[in-house]
Amino acid sequence: MSYGRIIEDLKLNIYSATDAFHTVMNVTREIAMKAREITDLVRELYTFSKLAIEARPTSALLLNGIREVVRATLTTLREGRGLSEVRNTILSTVQNLINNIENANTLVAQFMAKRVEDGDTIMTHSYSRVVLEAMKYIVSEGKRIRVIVTESRPGNEGHKMAEDIASLGIETVLIVDSAARYFMKEVDKVLIGSEAVAANGAVINKVGTSQIALAAHEARVRVFVAAITWKISPETVFGELVKIAEKRPESFIPPEKLSMWAGKVEVHAPLYDVTPPEYIDAIITERGLVAPQAIIFIVRELYGWPPRRFEEIFTLLEELRKYGC
Repeated sequence: MSYGRIIEDLKLNIYSATDAFHTVMNVTREIAMKAREITDLVRELYTFSKLAIEARPTSALLLNGIREVVRATLTTLREGRGLSEVRNTILSTVQNLINNIENANTLVAQFMAKRVEDGDTIMTHSYSRVVLEAMKYIVSEGKRIRVIVTESRPGNEGHKMAEDIASLGIETVLIVDSAARYFMKEVDKVLIGSEAVAANGAVINKVGTSQIALAAHEARVRVFVAAITWKISPETVFGELVKIAEKRPESFIPPEKLSMWAGKVEVHAPLYDVTPPEYIDAIITERGLVAPQAIIFIVRELYGWPPRRFEEIFTLLEELRKYGC
């Protein structure tokens, strides 16, 4: 199978971490359904999983989901099971993951909606399915709010977020990213999504998030981050750094200018940044509100201490690869 278009979308065009997760799970399910030989299934699962992780290295949800699928697949392979059993294991694992993630996201959206009061002005950044779902609950509860949305360069996915929020009947204002501090004086709360949460409570999200959080901190505006526990990165306990992808310069700078600037001007457009925990008031998980500094206790509960109940994804993938030889 060819995954070029899907991988490109994961890198540059799918902004929601939840949407990225669903895309990867759907392809994984398709791989399992189409395989006619167990070696073909394993090779395709290995190839696509590795490409997906490399395309979206910031997404802890995607990485943790793939880890769960690969681990379940390896358990079945180690037992010497055939194609049918391996296929069924993958399909059931994928479906359970999807159900668990959707249920968790629903709880987070409900908890987030409860933090908003009638008459609030909210600021949000980038495109988040969970934040959008929270907006739906806010409307269903009869609260009238105003939402300020940053355009979220370099992808400008804030345009789509503004459209979707406005379609709910919410008063919506779209602003350029650089105006976030200017408008912060009108804001009561900041609600944002997340790509990943580090063990120390730092949040990885669309670039510009940290500047908004800093401006909110300065203005004493509370910042709430939507992040199910599947978005916690256990690797960061051991000092692993979350890799930050960049958008290609030619995707937002005219080619003629890039040619003219060659050797003179460097162009960078990181897609994500890291917001320190001290600029975040609470991380909203399916377990409720958690102080960023308390994330380490969730890591301990999920993976033990020191964390032993998770396996490094590339170690698992290397073992999987051997079954496809």
